[in-house]
Amino acid sequence: MFLTLSRFQFLVGIMNIVDMIAIIPFYLELGLALFGIDVASLSDIKGALLVVRVLRVLRVVRILKLGRYSSGMRTFALTLKSSARQLGMMGMVLSTGVVFFSTLLYFVEKDEKDTPFTSIPAAFWWAIVTMTTVGYGDYVPVTVPGKLIASGAIISGVLVLALPITIIVDNFMKVSGKFETVWIFKNEALAEYVFCIK
Repeated sequence: MFLTLSRFQFLVGIMNIVDMIAIIPFYLELGLALFGIDVASLSDIKGALLVVRVLRVLRVVRILKLGRYSSGMRTFALTLKSSARQLGMMGMVLSTGVVFFSTLLYFVEKDEKDTPFTSIPAAFWWAIVTMTTVGYGDYVPVTVPGKLIASGAIISGVLVLALPITIIVDNFMKVSGKFETVWIFKNEALAEYVFCIK
């Protein structure tokens, strides 16, 4: 029996591939157990099975299927899509700031006793947390120049995150306005159809 084109398109759909990747580990382990192969004793495929088990987490992606039924999720997705350039620019400036401030802080704090800033990549975590205004406080500078650098990172982070917000809000208003127009148009068309039937 041949597959029709619509069934083939359904089978190769991204969500169905995600579902297949999510259930393959279970059946793979079950098949190996049926043939008497102990998965725990096979060290060479244990790492591969670990990767396959991690892929099971992709089942969470299935929740994105609900987006087609939720106008709020569609509005959010279209807003992100229309703001992709601004978000990309914000990410680029933020990553540049992370590299800059983590480098400065490493060179200022590296000679201090018991410093967590043992390398520039080790200081990336502090810079990301500081510039995104999360501020866990697990890594903090102890010298005065380090605290001044931290102040600069905080101010820069607030500016970098705040500037594109107005553009994203404007895009959200445009997208939600289009959805409202479509909704009004559909309701008017339905009302005209019902009026014509009567």
